[in-house]
Amino acid sequence: MEELHKEKETISGMFDSIAGHYDFLNHFLSAGIDRSWRKKLVERSYRLSPSSILDVATGTGDLAIALAKKNRSAKIWGADFSKEMLAIGRQKVSKAGLEGRIVMEQQDALDMPYDDGSFDVVTVAFGVRNFQDLEKGLNEMHRVLRKGGTLYVLELSMPRNPMMAWAYKFYFTRLLPFIGRLTSKSEFAYSYLPRSVMQFPSGERFLAVLRKVGYADCSASPLTGGIATLYEARK
Repeated sequence: MEELHKEKETISGMFDSIAGHYDFLNHFLSAGIDRSWRKKLVERSYRLSPSSILDVATGTGDLAIALAKKNRSAKIWGADFSKEMLAIGRQKVSKAGLEGRIVMEQQDALDMPYDDGSFDVVTVAFGVRNFQDLEKGLNEMHRVLRKGGTLYVLELSMPRNPMMAWAYKFYFTRLLPFIGRLTSKSEFAYSYLPRSVMQFPSGERFLAVLRKVGYADCSASPLTGGIATLYEARK
């Protein structure tokens, strides 16, 4: 499979172009299961009673809002490089009455302005596979975590069951790009998505990258038959 090019301008431009359809397509194309995956991450983070959370690649803010509603004493920072996604996210934050607790900022995940050890928890949902440099992004999140802090990564992955993997691949490579093009008019975005998932080093390979960067106690929890995985790692 041809290697993906993930230049910052290309990927941010892609998300800017689909921002208005992003939430609908996320929920529709996953049959709403993505909400239960985020809920699982939120429940895990809640056990740590964090006071400061950074949500990287926050997009339109679904995870940041869910984190704020569950962790009522926490301050949430949502960082993303897509201006249009953030604009929608700020509207949703305002509608939820969470402007005092969620800050949405346009930032590059590979070079963030936050001080070392600023956050108890760092989260990223469906974003790490878009990093131009995966190790650099993981290093940057490691840097801004306090010692003993926890990283949660929610990401799509390929199921291990052969039949499920076949059906998943067919859906991802044939049906999803077709539906995405009809709805968003962006051919690139929904051909990029399946390729980015298939080229991502999921499972044990991603755990190896986390350990290489310096994380400890790394674990992976497959969700819904392995079509998504929740990773947890500590600094």
